[in-house]
Amino acid sequence: MTSEDKREKKKNESPSTGPLFPDLRPSIEKKVRRYKRVQQAIWTENKARFIQRYLQFFVQVTKHGAYIDGFAGPQYFDKPDAWAAALVLQSEPKWLRHFFLCEVTKRGIAALRKLVKAQPEPRDKKGRILNRTIEIWPGDFHVNVDKILTEGRITQKEATFCLLDQRTFECHWATLKKLAGYRKPPNNKIELLYFLGVGWLHRAISGIRNSDKLSNWWGRPDWRDLKLKNSWDIAEIVRKRFQDELGYRFSAAYPIYDKNKGNKVMYYMIHASDHDEAPALMVRAHHKAVRALPPEVQRRFTFQGQ
Repeated sequence: MTSEDKREKKKNESPSTGPLFPDLRPSIEKKVRRYKRVQQAIWTENKARFIQRYLQFFVQVTKHGAYIDGFAGPQYFDKPDAWAAALVLQSEPKWLRHFFLCEVTKRGIAALRKLVKAQPEPRDKKGRILNRTIEIWPGDFHVNVDKILTEGRITQKEATFCLLDQRTFECHWATLKKLAGYRKPPNNKIELLYFLGVGWLHRAISGIRNSDKLSNWWGRPDWRDLKLKNSWDIAEIVRKRFQDELGYRFSAAYPIYDKNKGNKVMYYMIHASDHDEAPALMVRAHHKAVRALPPEVQRRFTFQGQ
């Protein structure tokens, strides 16, 4: 037996050769298997860079795109490197063409205006000016999203990503349905990058006196049942709802850890897409944006598709 045959035999006998995402159809599975099993964690301070990396990879496939940020103001005003809107705007190549930055707070709106004003004129590697628009939308995102979608600002074919880095219960389920239902077949749906704050979710539910707020967020009357479930189970319910109720082909739940709180899971980033390339690109972005955790806190991700 030659050395090459031995290597091939060892490879075939290795338990790690199974597909990373066994539910993906073969053409997609082959691409995804180029990446190692996801066994690393994103820290809370790196979650914005995770988003930046993914969009950076994706525009190299699409060569264009629109970006909607439903809650675009800084989460932490003292941590500019953790501001998703700022990182996405500065990302290269600058092929995202249209930005819709939505924010309700006065301080967040002021920060966005300062950010936009500081942006250099976008140019390609040859120095040619690129066509790019950046719009700030003050006010309630759930109202503004109707205007963004109904005024034809986003075409049916333009690759579109919507970041929803909400503050616990800010994002209404009805708004997710609007975003998911905007595109008509055979066009891909608007891609969703949805942050679910599980680190304090049970405490927040117990402290809410206005049940309408939770009903708007969850979109169903059974939100009280969440108090009986752990963080992973809640993330899995949301992930499946993105497929079953919103109709996305692929969905994944990526945990975001806080290393200052004993590696506690603070968020799950729920990613939903119809694009065949999305699973592999997200895994690639994940590997680029994170550092390894100790084995005792590592956990397998769930990523399923039709």
